[in-house]
Amino acid sequence: MYRLGILNIIFWGILLAGVDGVSAQDEDIFQFPEPEVEEITPDMMLNDSKIIYIQDMWKFHVGDSLAWSNPEYDDAGWDYLSTNLSPADLSFVEWAGIGWFRKQFKVHPNLRGKPIALLVERHLGASEVYLNGERIYELGDFSTDPESVVSYNSNNPLAIVFSDEEIQTIAVRFINPNYSETELIMGYNGFRFLMGDWATHQAQTFSFLSRWTGRNLFYIGALLAFGIIHFLLFIFYPAEKRNLYFAVFVGFLAILSYLLYKVELTENTNGTLLFLKFLFVIEVLVLAFATRFTHSIDKKNTPFYSNLLVLSGFVVGILIWFYPGKLTWLKELAVLVFVAEIFRTVIMMFYRNRGGVWMLGVGVLVYVFSLIYNIMINFEILSGSVQMANMVGSGFLVLSMSVFLSRDFAITQRRLEQKLIEVKHLSKRSLDQERVNKEREIEKRLLEVENKRKTKELEEARTLQLSMLPKKMPSLPSYDMAVFMETATEVGGDYYDYSVAPDGTLVLALGDATGHGMKAGIMVAAAKSYFHTLVHEMNNLTMLERISSGLRNMNMKMMYMGLMLVRCRGKEVDIATAGMPPALHFKKETNSVQRITLKGLPLGSSVQYPYENQCFQLNAGDILLMMSDGLTELFDSEKKMLGLTKVEDVLSNADGLSANDIVNQLTQLMNTWSGGKEPHDDITIMVLKMQE
Repeated sequence: MYRLGILNIIFWGILLAGVDGVSAQDEDIFQFPEPEVEEITPDMMLNDSKIIYIQDMWKFHVGDSLAWSNPEYDDAGWDYLSTNLSPADLSFVEWAGIGWFRKQFKVHPNLRGKPIALLVERHLGASEVYLNGERIYELGDFSTDPESVVSYNSNNPLAIVFSDEEIQTIAVRFINPNYSETELIMGYNGFRFLMGDWATHQAQTFSFLSRWTGRNLFYIGALLAFGIIHFLLFIFYPAEKRNLYFAVFVGFLAILSYLLYKVELTENTNGTLLFLKFLFVIEVLVLAFATRFTHSIDKKNTPFYSNLLVLSGFVVGILIWFYPGKLTWLKELAVLVFVAEIFRTVIMMFYRNRGGVWMLGVGVLVYVFSLIYNIMINFEILSGSVQMANMVGSGFLVLSMSVFLSRDFAITQRRLEQKLIEVKHLSKRSLDQERVNKEREIEKRLLEVENKRKTKELEEARTLQLSMLPKKMPSLPSYDMAVFMETATEVGGDYYDYSVAPDGTLVLALGDATGHGMKAGIMVAAAKSYFHTLVHEMNNLTMLERISSGLRNMNMKMMYMGLMLVRCRGKEVDIATAGMPPALHFKKETNSVQRITLKGLPLGSSVQYPYENQCFQLNAGDILLMMSDGLTELFDSEKKMLGLTKVEDVLSNADGLSANDIVNQLTQLMNTWSGGKEPHDDITIMVLKMQE
């Protein structure tokens, strides 16, 4: 498989330095230990790829004799050599292009008698494969006449079936008449066999061909579309030569992608070498025109220098075509020079603050990272697909260049249009601006009038609401009463009231409508009307049910009313609530505070809720505190709520204080807690104290 990048320079530098420098003293370094009979078991195929990685070191002998296929042949005098036949391997043998490899395997019983996949990972030549002396495959067209040899390089798995014997012998009769050329271009001359699960690798081969073909056709089609579009843009507007350079660059990149596709699927060495020669040349031309396109963006580069780089790319391409093996280093050097020149140009444009150059910078960085990623895959530092890395890197480069050109063209057109509009409509803009200013002034005045009207209406509604509240609490001999209210908006949702019957029965009401504003004010007005109509005709529970039904019939969606009723006859107290916070009862005798918690839904809900009441006595000095939830839910600067505990603390220290004093203590607590800020909800406090 062909891989782009500078790996060839590194590989050949290390390899040639190692081979040329071998001495008699250093030969021990290259002597490989003789492996035992290699054992293969089903457990070796438990990896994700279902592959048995057999060792590359086989027994080897130069020459040709069919007797060497016999499993009983004594090969004790043969040397061990890697089947890859790299230059380092061949430095120890007199290789003339033909030889035999033999290897014995100890086969697990579960792998005998059924097909096992023989995977030909690489194969630069033709061969005959023998299993236990019987020829089972001819890979390519094998012939002792070098002119008649047709090399094999298929990726399709081959099926082999081991007999019932424990020890199996595989012999490979191998020839590569083009070894001098394959050594220079490919870096090796031989083959490599692996084994694996037959069914898995049959399916994988078909899947690979489908994915590889579909992926490449899509990618090549996308490149051609980009190239054609920008070439047509150049035809219609020849002055913009950047489109021409970009179209040529993308066209060569499409050819390069097609050659990579053909290299992967070509099944003979000669064809592969031909496509590789084309590929080496096109790779240089791709980067030459990428450099020319980058220079066309940066006006600081002279055309002479830019065209000289393109000409040098063609010269290097011609030299590589005629001397592909010997001048691989020249190709890699040209690639490095062009990539460095692209980098330099982009960096200089960054330095000069060229608009939109970051788009090119992203594309170039992704492309360079893909080259580095390819090199790391070649060195097996990382795993991954070289082809996908190439597609992503070059694809990002193409996309960034195309987006840059499109953006530049759009900006130029937009600037021209803006200039024309500015010249044509300068006076009209002044008139339009004056008209807009007048309209805004009129709208501002209308808005001020409307705000004043609404503010006046809300003030009137607030005045009406406050007029419905008692001006002061009644003065009764048995009770000391005080009340406090602070609304959060112009029209609040809290409500308090009282009524005294002819027999001296005192009924107190404290309510809280949901929300604020006009709707809350309407709910309060309705509740007040129901309260005074029903207060002395029925008990607390019946009143709650009747008021809830009346509010529900008003059909004010999402509006409800919490209400607490306290009926006092002497010391006897009957309290009932609907959706209100607990009342607090201070008992002078025990100096304790008791919470009176009665659950109940707010009035006006659609549910017929069974409300609860509680009866108790208020003795001399006892205090009953009623409040809306605005008090307990008052926030401090850290968004913490006041809660009931601090209110209870004030009440527990209220012995001897009047109702007004208790209200003052609670308002002082409110101001301290909130820091004097306006409350977010209405707050109502009602204190009832039994006279001592």
